[in-house]
This record gives sequence, structure tokens and C-alpha cells, in this order.
Amino acid sequence: TGDIGRWLPDGNIEFLGRKDEQVKIRGYRIELGEIENVLQQSGLIAQGVVVAQEDNIGSKFLISYIVPGPKYNKDTIVSYLRGRLPEYMIPSVWVELKEFPLTSNGKIDKKRLPVPDQISAIKYVAPRNELEAKMTEIWKELLSIKQVGIFDNFFDIGGHSLYAIRLVAAIRKKMQMDISVNEVFIYPTIASFVGNFIEKIKNPSMLAVNVKYIVPIKTAGNKVPLYIVAGGGGTALRFKKFAELLDADQPVYVLQPPIDHRDIKDFPTTIEGIANKFIEEMSIYNPHGPYALSGHCLGGIIAFEMARQLDAAGKKVHLLAMFDTIVRKKIQTAPGTFKNLYHVPLITRRLISKFILKVNFETFLFTKHTQQSIRYKINTFRLLVEKISPKKLNGTEAVGLEIFDESADLYIAANREYKLSAYNGELIAFYAKDHYFFLDKNKHVGYKKLYIDETTKNMWKEYSSAVSIHEVKGEHSEIFDPLNGTEFAVTLQQYLNRTEK
Repeated sequence: TGDIGRWLPDGNIEFLGRKDEQVKIRGYRIELGEIENVLQQSGLIAQGVVVAQEDNIGSKFLISYIVPGPKYNKDTIVSYLRGRLPEYMIPSVWVELKEFPLTSNGKIDKKRLPVPDQISAIKYVAPRNELEAKMTEIWKELLSIKQVGIFDNFFDIGGHSLYAIRLVAAIRKKMQMDISVNEVFIYPTIASFVGNFIEKIKNPSMLAVNVKYIVPIKTAGNKVPLYIVAGGGGTALRFKKFAELLDADQPVYVLQPPIDHRDIKDFPTTIEGIANKFIEEMSIYNPHGPYALSGHCLGGIIAFEMARQLDAAGKKVHLLAMFDTIVRKKIQTAPGTFKNLYHVPLITRRLISKFILKVNFETFLFTKHTQQSIRYKINTFRLLVEKISPKKLNGTEAVGLEIFDESADLYIAANREYKLSAYNGELIAFYAKDHYFFLDKNKHVGYKKLYIDETTKNMWKEYSSAVSIHEVKGEHSEIFDPLNGTEFAVTLQQYLNRTEK
């Protein structure tokens, strides 16, 4: 924590203060010396020191004071840091000095370092080139805000999944850039987005610049990284707050499905293929392991197959966890013939049952929540019309939520054909306490609460040598929210922290 203390004879701890070099930036405790060490290792500076300051609204930011070396270039050193440190540890302001002021003992006198002019507006860093300037204008128009800095995180200043899709549509239209929607999640600042695009042009064969599905949520820390496979139609945003509930030094990455029509066309259509694709991207940053794998909903099935493939390849799987991933028995029926029609009544009963459930659901919505029901129908009809005859949004085609349905359908179809086989390792299954056929808490609409029995929960025991089962608070899609996820995160972290026996 950075607190300094000492044991007293009576067993208590006396607080003596805090370490001078540790500060809290955007909720993270960081060591300034760690940044300085990476700076020095770059070979681009003669000397460097990093200090924390407060801006005019009380938020802390980092200033890097440097004595440049003969090869110094600001853009180069920022890129160097970004490859080795998380975004929140990258200094926002850079000050070049010919030499540092020293104390009588010959140490750098931080109290005499000059105050940079940018401090009054530190939260804003202006575009440095034409690409960043054009990108900034698109962000401002889409998010309806007056000012965007190149280090502002898209999802922290009003962006969300649908806006990310519309952002890419606008960039393709106005800037003719060949980009993917998932890149907005992977590179959520203008500086990192443009930097990766330029690097891709310079080194198109470099694997790191062509990643499409692995999204870094937390990169700091030396613990075994946790990889979460999002469910079909899900994005990394669902796990952002949950990652903050885990230990500060716990790295977290999300493998999210394609949410771009271009990427879906080229994406694998089998669970085995998807797992292999995700392993390829994961191995770019972590080629040797070990790997802590997990998945939400159908993402858990993919994580399970990833664990099987890694185990078969002799790679170490440190953890395999399922987040409300339910295994159901698949009933095999013989193909219909003139002599064998016994399975037809079963199929008929299922169709009738689904039809009745749908009718009851629609009746429930209309009678109990009339206004919401009408809005749902109008919105559904509008999306259908837009899909048939797209309207224009700021000079680009309007983009709706149907891409998330396509992504979900891809996972569903792949899972339907997938046959589970045994995994020779431990599996941790977390089940949500609540399940509904339909739930919209924002509009206070809930229909048909479902119950997962013990037999269903124990289904994973047929496919793993050891299974531990935990129930977590919340509904299927809300178990990661801070309100429900605190105890969940503690339990998961305990498994992540385990060492080999």
C-alpha cells in the first residue's frame, strides 16, 4: 500500500507515514521510480525524473522532466513507454531541461523543478499531427463535446459499444482508413489508435499491430494474467469495473467476439476454430504461459476448448473458470424415415412450447408494461427499416445493434455443433444466483424467473477431473457489477493467487 510502519512490542503496528515515491493516479497506486527506470532503459535520455502534480480541478497527473540524449524523440519515447507500462503510468506532460537543479548533496532538487505552462489545462493534450486532428473532430461531433484530448479514453468521456461502431463508420467514411471496430476497444485513445495505425502501415507483417480480439483492461502487475472470453455479442466493457475489484497488480485481458460486419465474415465458425484464433492472439503477448482462462456464458465454452488445446500443446493452464456457463444435455434424435417417426412429436412439442412461451411473454409485456411494450415494438420496427434502407448519420450509414445479434448467433451456432470432451484439469464454476427469461432493470420489466438445479450445476463434473462450484450474487448479466461483484472478485482472486503445490 505504500504505508510505512513498525511492529510494536504489544503486537500493534505504528504508522510512520508513506513512501515518498508512491502516488495514486486514477485510482491506482504507482511507484514513480518504476516509470523512471523504464525511461532510463530506453537509451533516449541522459536523465529523467517523474513527479505527480494536481491540476486546477484537483486531479493528479504525471510530469516527466528529462535531459534529452542524442537520439531523443518524444513520440518515440512515448511509444516505448506504452509498450511497457499501462496507459495511466504514461506522463501527460514532458519538460525538457539542459540540466537538473541539484541539492547540496548532489541529488535532484524536485522542489526547484520548473512548473510547466500546461498544468492549468493538463487534462487536455492537443493533437500533434493531421491524423490526430481529424480524429479529434470526429470524436467531438460523435460525442457532442467541445474538447477532446489525444490521451482521453473514448469510454471514459461518453463512448460506449454502439458509439464505437458509429465512430469506425465515420472514420472509414471521412478518413478512408481501413480499421476494425474492435480496435477502438484495444486502442481507446486517439494517440494510441493513430499510433497503431501508423505502425501498421510501417510494419504490416508485425503480429502485435494486427490484433483484433484481445483487449487489455489492466496491464500492470506480475501475477498470472487473467483472460476473460466474453459471451457472444458481449464486449470488454462489461468486465472493466470488475477488473478494478481484483488486486491492483492483477493483469486482465478480454477476448471479445467480432462486432464488425467485415470481421464476422472472416471469423471462425466452430468453437475449436474460435479457441485457436484467440490462443494465437493471446500468444503474441504471452507465448509461453502460464494462462488463467475464464469465460462468461458461451465464452466459457470457448475458454474450456482453449484450455484443452493449450493442455494438449504442453502449455500450463494456471486456472480455468466458468462465469455462469451452463452445460445442457444434447438430445440426439435419429433422422426421420417412413419407418421411424418417433421423434416428430418431441420436436412438435418443443415448437409448441416455444410458441406458447413467446405468446405469454408478449401478452405479459403489453398488459403489464404497455408503454414499454409499444416502445420495444417501435424500436424493433425502426431497426428493421434501417437495416433494409439505411439512413444517414452525419454522412455515414446508421449503425444499429443488429451486429451484436449476429455475433451472438455466431457463437450459438458454433456451440450447437460443438461436442464437449474431457479436460484433464481443475475447473471452477461460478453460477449467478438469479436467471430470467427476460429482464430489463432500467425499465423495471422482469418475466419468468428461471431456476438452475443442482444437477445442471454439477454437469461440468462429467468433463473435468475436479470441479469447484460457487454461487455469486446478481443476475446473469450483472454478476460483474460492483454491487454484486465484490465477493465474487475476492473468491476469484484467491484462486488466481494460488501457487503450485
